[in-house]
Amino acid sequence: MLRERRRDSGRCHMPAMNEPAMERRQIDSELRLAVSRGEFELYYQPKVDCGSRRITGTEALLRWNHPLRGVLPPAEFLPVLEEVGLIGEVGGWVLREACRQLKAWLDAGLGPLSVAVNLSARQLDDGPALLATVRGALQAAALPPQLLELELTETALMAHAGQAVAILAELRQLGVTISVDDFGTGDSGLTYLKRSPLDRVKVDRSFIQDIAADRNEASITRAIITMAHQLKVKVVAEGVETETQMSLLVANQCDEIQGFVFSRPLPAAEMERMLGEQGKPPPPAAVEQARQRTLLLVDDEENILASLKRLLRRDGYHILTATGGAEALELLVQNDVDVILSDQRMPNMTGVEFLRRVKTLYPATVRMVLSGYTELQSITDAINEGAIYKFLTKPWDDELLRANIEEAFRYKEMGDENLRLGRELELANRELAAANGQLTALLHDKQRQLALGGASLEVMREILQEIPLPMIGVDEDGLIVFANQSAESLLSGDCPLLGADACTRLPEALLRLLSPADEGDGEAVIGGCAYRVLGRDMHGRASGRLLLVLRKGENGCG
Repeated sequence: MLRERRRDSGRCHMPAMNEPAMERRQIDSELRLAVSRGEFELYYQPKVDCGSRRITGTEALLRWNHPLRGVLPPAEFLPVLEEVGLIGEVGGWVLREACRQLKAWLDAGLGPLSVAVNLSARQLDDGPALLATVRGALQAAALPPQLLELELTETALMAHAGQAVAILAELRQLGVTISVDDFGTGDSGLTYLKRSPLDRVKVDRSFIQDIAADRNEASITRAIITMAHQLKVKVVAEGVETETQMSLLVANQCDEIQGFVFSRPLPAAEMERMLGEQGKPPPPAAVEQARQRTLLLVDDEENILASLKRLLRRDGYHILTATGGAEALELLVQNDVDVILSDQRMPNMTGVEFLRRVKTLYPATVRMVLSGYTELQSITDAINEGAIYKFLTKPWDDELLRANIEEAFRYKEMGDENLRLGRELELANRELAAANGQLTALLHDKQRQLALGGASLEVMREILQEIPLPMIGVDEDGLIVFANQSAESLLSGDCPLLGADACTRLPEALLRLLSPADEGDGEAVIGGCAYRVLGRDMHGRASGRLLLVLRKGENGCG
C-alpha cells in the first residue's frame, strides 16, 4: 500500500513538475511568432558625458511588445531566444534597426551621437556571420562605423577568450567601437584586458549602488577608472541613480554616465524628443547653482571650529564644520567641497585616516591638516602618498593661515579648469571625429553615385554605339559631340565625325534640321538613298540638337 501511495503521489506531482517545461515551450512558440509579426521594439537610454553633461550616445535595448503581457524586458525572453537559435536573426534585426534609427537622427541634425548594441555570447560563436551582419547593417544605413558601439559582457568575453579577441579585432578593423559591459563582475585579468581590442569598459551597477557609503566599492570603482585610463580605455558607469553617485564618479574622472539619474530607457520617439528639445538632460541641482568656494573644517574642539569660522568668514567662503571624521564624510556626501582643513588628533578616526578616505572618495578635493600634534611619520607618509596637500601647525598665524587656504582654493580651481579644458578638448575631438565620419560617409556615397553614374553612362554610350541607326549630336556651337558607329559609317568618309565642325561635314539636308526654329522632321538623300531625319533639341548638360537618320526602305535607294 505504501508503494502504491508513493506511485500515486508521483503521478499527482507530474503536471507541476512539467509546468516550467510547458511554459518554456509556449514562450518558444510565441517568440517564433513575434519574429514574424514584428513584435520587437528598441528602446534607447542616453549616455551622458561627465564633463559637459551632454548626451553623447545611446544604448539600444530590446523590448518585446507581447500581445497579452505588454512590454517585456530582455531578461524574460532573451535566454529562450538563445536556446531556440533565434538570437542570430533577432540580433541582426537589432543591429540594422539601431543603425537605421541613428542615421535618421543624424540626418535630422540631432548629432553628434553614437549607438551601442549588445552582442550575445551566441553571436560570438559564428564570427563570420557576425562580421557580415555588422558590415551589412552599416552599409544599409550608410552609417559611419565609428558611430556604432558593440557591447559584450565580461563573462561572454572570458568564455570566448581566444576566439573573441580575433573577432573583436576584425570588428575594430571595420571601424566600430568595442566595449565590455558589467566590468568587474567576471574573472578577467589586467593582462587579458590589455591585449583585448577594447575602447570602453562599463563599470557594473553593483559597484555604483554603494559608492557613496562603502569605501571598498569606491576604491574598486576608482581603481577600474584609473586602470582603464592607463590603457587608453574610456569608462562608462551604468546604473547611476542619484546625484551623489554622479558627483563621486565625476570627482573620480569617470568619462560617461548612464542611469535613471538622467533618464530611463525611452522609445525612439521619446528619445528623439529629448534630443531635439533639450539636446542634453538637465544638469543636477548642484551643477545648476552658482559655484561658491566651499571649505570644510573638521576638529573635535568646538571653540577651535568657532575661531576658525570667525577668521575665515571674511573671505567669502561657504564654510561647513564637523567635529569628527564620520560627520565630515556625511557632509561630503551632501555637499560639493573644495578644500578640507582637518585636525589630526580626533577620537575614533585621526585626521590622516579621515583624509586618506577622502582621497579615495573625493580625489579632487584639496586636503590640509591643522594640528599641534606632530607625529611626523604618519604625516609625512600621508603627504608622500598624496592624501595631504599641506600640513599647518597650531597655534596658527591668522594671515598666514588665510593665505594658505586662499592658495589651496587657487590650486583646486586651477585643477578644475585644467580638467574642464581637457574634457572640452576631448568632446571637441569626439565631435570632430563624428563629423569627419559623417563627411567620409557622405563622400563615399557621392563617389559611389559618381561611379554608378559613370558606369551607367559608359553602358549607355556602348548601347548607342551599337544601335543600327545613325545618330548625330551637335552642340549649340555647331560642333559634332556625338556620332555612333552607324553615323560614322554613313557620313565620315576618311575623317571621323566626332569633334568636327557640322557645317563642313554634314549634308545640307541635315544642316537645315540643326536650326532650333525647325521643329519638324525632314528628308535627305545620302549616298543615293532616301532617309527620314528626326531632329530633337538636347537639354541639360548637352545643349544642341540630336539627329536620328532613318532609312526609308529599299525602294528609296537610288
